[in-house]
Amino acid sequence: MNESRVIEVDGVFLGAAVSLPQAQGWRIVAADARVGQLDGRVAASLPEVRRLARQAYFAAPRVPALGIDARSC
Repeated sequence: MNESRVIEVDGVFLGAAVSLPQAQGWRIVAADARVGQLDGRVAASLPEVRRLARQAYFAAPRVPALGIDARSC
């Protein structure tokens, strides 16, 4: 049976890591554009998944906040 783990950096949900059969590693399922290039990539371990996600997250261009006022919704 496959296992999955949440991938997050600084409290931001970036995707999931799904275990592969016979200990082949963990497949990355990206849910955020900042780590989109990792989608489908296989890493040998969970620490490697986290390292790759963190590296991609901090290398991505910063997107400015929208500045939406919740009172206007």
